[in-house]
Amino acid sequence: MNYFCGINRMKEGTDFEKKHTPFIECPDVVKGDEYFEVKITTGIPHPMEDGHFIQWIELFMSNIYLARVDLTQFMKPEVKLVVKAPSKGHDKFTLRVLMRCNLHGIWEYEKEVKIE
Repeated sequence: MNYFCGINRMKEGTDFEKKHTPFIECPDVVKGDEYFEVKITTGIPHPMEDGHFIQWIELFMSNIYLARVDLTQFMKPEVKLVVKAPSKGHDKFTLRVLMRCNLHGIWEYEKEVKIE
């Protein structure tokens, strides 16, 4: 399978997919216009070796780019970012994260967050 043709998503829940899929840990409900912490990790630890490692992690709110963290083989593919929720005029939003493995391409995960 060619993992470099488009964006990959977890389909079967295999260990391989869990190793490459970024997961979002954050509250399910946040207050509008307030900051909250977003933690991004892989489901199973990914190798971080000279020939096989996570190169970068990007975070989006819906389609709005928020941040990118570049990594080397000497880093753990785990980041914590502090994000400001949209205004109270919204009732929900989607966080989307992309993670790139140098051997297995880009992997995506999304989480919907409600605003109270």
